[in-house]
Amino acid sequence: MSKRMKYCFKKSTFIFISIIILGVFFSGCVNKKEQEKLKAVPIHDFELSETTQEYLLRLYTQVVDNPDKDELLFTNYGSVVGVVITDYQGNFIEKIGEKGRGPKELLTSRFFGARDSNKVLILDKALALFKLYNRESGEVSLYPYEVKTGISITSRNISFCNDMWYAGGQMLDVAPRPSTPTIAKFDKNLSLIDTLGGYDPFFNGRKDILQETSYSLDCENEIVYTVQGKTPKIQAFSTATGDLLGSTEIHPPSFKVSEKFITMASNPQEMSRYLSEEQSISLHLAHNDSYLYLVFRNDSGIYKRNRVLNESSHFVGVYDKNTFDFIGEVKVSGAILGTTKRGNLIMLKDEENLGIQIIEIVPTSS
Repeated sequence: MSKRMKYCFKKSTFIFISIIILGVFFSGCVNKKEQEKLKAVPIHDFELSETTQEYLLRLYTQVVDNPDKDELLFTNYGSVVGVVITDYQGNFIEKIGEKGRGPKELLTSRFFGARDSNKVLILDKALALFKLYNRESGEVSLYPYEVKTGISITSRNISFCNDMWYAGGQMLDVAPRPSTPTIAKFDKNLSLIDTLGGYDPFFNGRKDILQETSYSLDCENEIVYTVQGKTPKIQAFSTATGDLLGSTEIHPPSFKVSEKFITMASNPQEMSRYLSEEQSISLHLAHNDSYLYLVFRNDSGIYKRNRVLNESSHFVGVYDKNTFDFIGEVKVSGAILGTTKRGNLIMLKDEENLGIQIIEIVPTSS
């Protein structure tokens, strides 16, 4: 090879390597920029009043916004049972349900929803009863929760839309496949009338943990968005026909999916490490006119009998509502407890003092 050819070869190689290095550099800049597209903007801050806090000794990670009134519904992990209602300033309004086995009493209250400004539905799984509380009259209507219908309600929230109740559910003794329903529809008398939805194809009949379905219901457009606990894939189904309308394909970069456990670990310390190092959990779905919000958590790895919610890392993955394109993710400073009727997220800002912050996820350019 002539000196000139060697020189040209070395020069070409240098240019090629330089292009690769610059490409990697600018690619890193683009990725970094993409991760900085979103921010959480506070809209409203308040602390739950002293009276409210007396009833919320172990706040449950589900808050329901009344569809017709600016009221929030809270409950506990265990005692004290019942649903606590506040205004948007955290002031106590009333508590629904007391512990017991009577018609107006409850043993559990972690599955609930609001029909309107007057009626609150609570599913007491321990008593196998739906209880619909009329706040004006004080009357309670009882409906059987019949697991023999073949479906167990697993979603924390229960929603009312067009004279029907919706809840995330799990078909008993049926393998989790894309064709296996994940949403239950009940009539006004809480009789199961239909099922729809389907599992993330990731499961496809396999035995695995964290199959429970969370959902967000777009009543106006007759769409229900679903996600399972173990994976971040959001699917959209028509509530009118049951058809699959679309799904997300890109995972938020902070969401981890593990193959380690297919059943729950018997050792709580081991499970805590697993959820910290290997597996994320999808907790909530929310939407507004433009975006879909996937709320997920990465645990701290520190096992505590009573988990401190804000010691975990909490994220919101954001997707375009119409195209299902991934926009980005943002890490938030507290546990997300639910969503408002306006599509904003309800965050536990101060766990010690039960300080609540309503936030909006927006582009950083806003």
